[in-house]
Parts: sequence; C-alpha cells; structure tokens
Amino acid sequence: MALHSHWVREKQQAPLPAGAFCRFVARQPIVDRLRRTFGYELLFRSGWENSFCADGEAASRQILDNAVSFGLDSIVGESIPFVNCTRSLMLNRMPAVLPPGTVLEVLEDSEVDYDLIYACRELSTMGYGIALDDFDFTEKWEHLIPFANYIKLDFRTSTARERIRLMYRLKFHNIRFVAEKVETEAEVQQAMDEGFHLFQGYFFMRPVVMARPSLTAVVNKLRFLAELSYTEMDRTRVLRLLKEEPSISYRVLRVANSAALGLRQPVKSLESALAMIGDEQFRRLATLALATEFSGGTSLEPIRFILQRARLCELLGVAMGMEAGEMYLFGMMSVVRKTLQVTGEEADQVLRMSADMSAGLDGADNHYRWLLELAESCERGMWEQMERSAAMLHVAESKAAELLLEAQAWAAAILQHAHDAFV
Repeated sequence: MALHSHWVREKQQAPLPAGAFCRFVARQPIVDRLRRTFGYELLFRSGWENSFCADGEAASRQILDNAVSFGLDSIVGESIPFVNCTRSLMLNRMPAVLPPGTVLEVLEDSEVDYDLIYACRELSTMGYGIALDDFDFTEKWEHLIPFANYIKLDFRTSTARERIRLMYRLKFHNIRFVAEKVETEAEVQQAMDEGFHLFQGYFFMRPVVMARPSLTAVVNKLRFLAELSYTEMDRTRVLRLLKEEPSISYRVLRVANSAALGLRQPVKSLESALAMIGDEQFRRLATLALATEFSGGTSLEPIRFILQRARLCELLGVAMGMEAGEMYLFGMMSVVRKTLQVTGEEADQVLRMSADMSAGLDGADNHYRWLLELAESCERGMWEQMERSAAMLHVAESKAAELLLEAQAWAAAILQHAHDAFV
C-alpha cells in the first residue's frame, strides 16, 4: 500500500506554512533476511530536526496521538508498526487505542513487576505484539519472555557470545530476534550468521522525518471542545472523542488512579475513570489539556489567558441572559481560531456556532462583537472602549470589572488544581 500523499516526506520538497499546526514523526525500517521491509519503528520528533529531544513519557503519548489521529496505514502502509511504550502507558492500557497487530516495545528502563507482567499478558491476548527493546540480558526480563514476540539486541553494546547464547537458550520460544544498530555490510552478514531474523540500523536507512498539517487532529479537538461547552455532557459522545485523544485519555486515567489509591485494582477503562472523577473535574482536566495544545504548551501564560478569556465571555454572556456553554466556547474561539489555521466555515461546521457568533468573531457589528470588545477592553485597561461597549450592552462598568477579577481567579485556580496532571 502506497503511503498517503498528505504526509510530507522532506522539508525541501513541500515546506509547510509558518505557524501551521503540524505533527511530526520519524520512521526507521526493520527489514527481513531478504532485505524486504518488514515493519517500521515510529520515533518521536518535535520538528524537522532528525533527533530525539523530549521526555520519554511525553514522546510515547505523542506517537500514540499521531497514530490515532492520522491512521497507522498512512505512516507504515501494510508493514508492521513498532511503537515504544513506557511502563506507565502499558499499565494504563493506552496502547489499546492502536489497532491489534501493532508491536508494543517495552523500553529497557521499565521496572518489571507483577503490574507490568499482567499488562503485557493482557495486551498480548488482545492481539498486540510485544517486543523487548534494547534487551540487556538481566534477569528482570525473564518474566516477560513468555509474552515476547520480538527481542531487540543492540549490536553496539552486546557481544556475539551473549547474543548467540541467548538465541540458543530461547530457540524453542516463538521469538524473532532483531539486530539493532547495524551499520556495515559486515555487521549485517555477522547478524545473519548468528541467526537473526530481522535487522534495523543506519546501514539500511536512517530515520526519515515525516509531517503533515494536523487538520484532522484539530477538528477532533474542536469537536471535543464543543462537547465540553454543553451544559449537559453526552458521555457517549465524550467517550468516543476521548478515545481519539490518547494524551488526554492517559491524563484522565492518571488522575482517576491517583484518586483510587485505596482500591485493589487500577482504573483501566475511560468509562470507569469518568465515573470516578465526575463531569466537572473532567471538564477542568480536558479544558486544560485542550488549552495546552492550542497554546503550544510552551508556558502557562498563554494557557491562563485562553481560560480567562473563555470564562470572562461566559460570565458576561450569562449576565446578559445568554447560554453559558455557548459563550465559553465563543470566548475560547476568539483566542485560538487564528492559531488553529482553520477557516471560519470549518470551525462553524464542527462547533455548530450560530451565524451571528461566527460573524462576531469576524468583526461584524453585532452584540457578540460588542461583548468581545468589552472583554478585550477590560483585559487591556482600555477604559474609553470599555465604557462604550458596556453602554451598548447595558452592562455596568463596575460589573464588567468584577467579572474580569472572577475570571482571572477561576483561571488561576484551574491551573493550580489541574496542572500536575499534565506535566
């Protein structure tokens, strides 16, 4: 299957527009003894630089996000995907958002205990392959070998004696051995002589960085945002959208398990997590996650401002007899729509915004625009504009200033209470 053309192979071939929301991933082939592509290991990249520079937990979550958002077939075609998974992701069963047949690489620094063993066994029975990455010959791996389909051995750090002895000892297990970091023809031949089945390294190809503007991912986040804005959440729709956002799902499960420390079994399903933390806590967590993504996650200040604007528009709208959730959405979109690189029409179709709301965001002379101008003038201390806008809306200036303070306090409290779940 040919790779979908919406992936951009090289920066020089198809430069992406500045500021676009892009997703990056690198892939490195794993080949068989006939040098045919067997699979691809997916590697995290934050930009065109072909190097890893991120926390392993965050990188693994991002790879899951990319795979779900765009579909693994658009990245690996008909080949088998190999995805690095941290211990935490395995324990929370987050790889289950990927299609069965995906190979989950248990990282070499994972603590092997009953919880990880049970997670590997459960994911294996669900149809996922299990690979032991950078196998280091220590005893801790013995308990995972019954569930392993692949063992990856680093040709740079292991000896021929170690590799041969291991393969001989496990010859009756249904395990394929992968020679990693092979860089010369001589090393490839040596690996074949030793009995390796699969090969990966610079000799065949360095990782190739791929990217695409993530409009699909943005649209899903907009749908998620719209759902959060409704007074009564539809849990069925929320769960469906949540399953397409692994990074947010992971954080929700993490919070639920933190609240469930006294329970004998961890919270493993999103349904159970939502029931445990409740709708309001979930709204706060999901809103913070979306604000973090929309702001780029580089600092707390943009996130704080997005939350503050959304809350201020909500409070002003309620004071005028408008629907709270609708105005919260309006306030957030007043900040993020340009950043998202989506047209007003695209946003309106997804969010079901009224024509007047959309027109207000675009500068039309209506009460939505006046409300937005009032919010902006309050934030910037533009007193003359604040006076005019407040008069047009029949809102007392003192009331608008009071609501601004309330919105600022609310945004600060959200960050204070929820940020630990997202770092």
